[in-house]
Amino acid sequence: MSEHFSRPASAEYFESKKSSLDRKRDENENCKPRILCLHGKFQSAALFSNKIAGARRKISREYDLHFLDGPIMLEPQNEDARAWWLRSEDGSHIMVQEAFEYVIAQTQKDKYDAIIGFSQGGTLATALAISGVMPDVKAVVTAGAPHIPEAFEVAKKFAASQSDWTIKFGRDIPKFHLAGENDDMVSIDWTRELVDNGGNGKLVLHEQGHLFPTRSARVKEILDFLGSVLSEK
Repeated sequence: MSEHFSRPASAEYFESKKSSLDRKRDENENCKPRILCLHGKFQSAALFSNKIAGARRKISREYDLHFLDGPIMLEPQNEDARAWWLRSEDGSHIMVQEAFEYVIAQTQKDKYDAIIGFSQGGTLATALAISGVMPDVKAVVTAGAPHIPEAFEVAKKFAASQSDWTIKFGRDIPKFHLAGENDDMVSIDWTRELVDNGGNGKLVLHEQGHLFPTRSARVKEILDFLGSVLSEK
């Protein structure tokens, strides 16, 4: 199965135990386009991977999926309750720049062709793409993701700091945004704002709630989108 987490337990040990067949399989998987996967608030890399298992299995046949943990633990002793940033008492979002810096540090040794994100992770995925801090990203897929102005302010700041990047480049990256008609946490209008501010995005509605869709029809739409974008030279 082609998936990775940010806390690989005893990675060196398991690597040393791999057979030549296992290593060959890994080499083949590493030839696949690589996708960074960002979970929602009160989730973790492992929890997000498990929750989208149906979609993950199909997507990982064609893509190398890397699931990253958010930097903030929301509950002591609970590794599966994490966030990318927090909300202050006045309603503003804080520690957003730190989230960008964290992802940059965690991914600096790898190149990613796309980003998949759910909820808060979807907002971050869109903002990272337009910021230019991951210049190899060619596509973004989100589900249940709202527009958060602070994330776009940080994205513009990072874009302005790079001599060979503009927000327009990032807005031109194709984006596929899913929104649930029965989502009681993130409204369709809130995701529509993300589409408008992220640029070059398609909004697709599904009949479920606040989740990353795993039904076959929706997964096929995601795969069709990724295939059409990532196959381009």
